[in-house]
Amino acid sequence: MRLITFNVASIDGRIAVSRSTPSWLDTRWKPLDRFQLIDVLSLHGARVFLEGSNSFTARNAPAAAFGSEADAAVLAGDFLPEKLRTHSGRWLVAIDSRARVRWTSSEQDDTKLAVLISSTTPAAYRQFLREHDVPYFEVGDARVDLRQAMDRLGEVFSADCIVSNAGGVLNGALLRAGLVDEIDVQFLPAVVGHAEAPALFEGYDFGAASSPCDLRLISTKTRPDGSIFIRYAVC
Repeated sequence: MRLITFNVASIDGRIAVSRSTPSWLDTRWKPLDRFQLIDVLSLHGARVFLEGSNSFTARNAPAAAFGSEADAAVLAGDFLPEKLRTHSGRWLVAIDSRARVRWTSSEQDDTKLAVLISSTTPAAYRQFLREHDVPYFEVGDARVDLRQAMDRLGEVFSADCIVSNAGGVLNGALLRAGLVDEIDVQFLPAVVGHAEAPALFEGYDFGAASSPCDLRLISTKTRPDGSIFIRYAVC
């Protein structure tokens, strides 16, 4: 299975303006919404895409409240409702082992939600997901094991390609784990400039004993709106 990361970024590599607000909720990022975004899922024939919880809440946000489900007794393991077999559209798979997102909707248009959790994810959150018929997969102990998660998603969805639209922390972690095959970026003709603004691969730290990740250019395409779409293979 191939894993491809895709992000929309300013020319200085920023994917949001603030760590406290996801870009799609930030009015300061809104001027950049005038650009037509590339449908990378269609480009690669993928129907599963990955997001981290930081795509939906602030980075320092605590676990969400699940008071009405607090006394739930839920067995360990996966929750695999019928929709996993009957839904032929796209799947948004969110990593949220710490139960940080209290979802207000489990589907949009032809895309349905599934969640990756760990063995330590609270029972109240599991019960909340069950009540909303949201599939979840337990992959990992204290946190989600990314390699195990990719194997599980490939198995359940019969997927030969997954696209990660996640932020820099998760995409960097995927890169550090050696799971990324291709990096796609749509660079917008704009500069954010804030030193603390989230960047493309914040979760990647090659450390003192290693070196930067080498890439091989696949293609570049200049678009009519002034943005540039670049594809790199991970060496």
